Amino acid sequence: MRSALLLGAVLIGCGSSPVVPEESTDPPVPRECPAISGGAETFDLAGGLADARRAPHRTIVLMGGGREHDTASRRFVEAANAGDVLVLRASGSLTSYPEYFGQQLDADPAPRTVRTIKAVGAAGGDAGVLCKVRGAEAIWLAGGDQWRYLGGWPDTLHEAISARADSGAAIGGTSAGAMVLGEAAFDARNASVTSQEALADPDGLGVTIMRSPVAQDELAGILVDTHFSERNREGRLLAFMARFQALVSRDEIHGLGLDEGVAVTISADSLGVHSSGGAAWFYRAASRSTTDSGPLEFPLVLRQELPGGYEGVWPPDPASPTPDTLRVIGGAIR
Repeated sequence: MRSALLLGAVLIGCGSSPVVPEESTDPPVPRECPAISGGAETFDLAGGLADARRAPHRTIVLMGGGREHDTASRRFVEAANAGDVLVLRASGSLTSYPEYFGQQLDADPAPRTVRTIKAVGAAGGDAGVLCKVRGAEAIWLAGGDQWRYLGGWPDTLHEAISARADSGAAIGGTSAGAMVLGEAAFDARNASVTSQEALADPDGLGVTIMRSPVAQDELAGILVDTHFSERNREGRLLAFMARFQALVSRDEIHGLGLDEGVAVTISADSLGVHSSGGAAWFYRAASRSTTDSGPLEFPLVLRQELPGGYEGVWPPDPASPTPDTLRVIGGAIR
């Protein structure tokens, strides 16, 4: 190969037309990774096949928790373009996603492999884990505890996920796995918090917001919350947005609330909402909030309900659907 390149360079230098090699029809060369160790666990249905290089279709899929939405899940898997789907998690089942993504969805094209890696803390920095991340065409973050992802995994794993996403891999997640993909995230380092608690004391120890080390470019200015209507989380999302404003010193930030069984798919500038009954809720800060002197004060927030079947631009058109107007006064939403 090197000799052919040198010959082409010589011909160009002599004024002749370059020799263009024929495009190879051979399958891509597999990527060989070291064995996964260091305490991380792994499982895949393909029997340990080496990773193969494909050209994925850049897609983001965010789910609100509960049962996965099959249509959105299928779109995520198909975005791997017959490549390798990697599920990352810090708790839970090793086998459920390989069976679901790899067999039950009947994706077309089917993924070459679906592998789950469960890594807690420093185990996420194992050389074999990082190699699998760098070779995946689609990366899925399972639900669980987002602090295990944001504060527990090492920088090397965060950087590998971000680099693979930057190079065009599809990425998605559900519940905690969706929440960590926004520019900012509620990190739950001090456990969870209710809407009542967050509205009453938005600057309290329970409302911990950080810039996500795995934030996606398409989600700039966005903070995601999940299990939204089922757990009455609108109030806490508004408090999170207020803290997000303070964190980035920027007024124009947004919140995205996802009900259980709801998924949004983002590809280029297009948005699709898939639902088994609930909706996606998009919030725009239209004023400056106050968080440091008692209950939350947020003079103006615009809210749009995006039902299942909704298709449009991303971010959503601010005038369609017609937004509701919310005001938070003394910690009460009006």
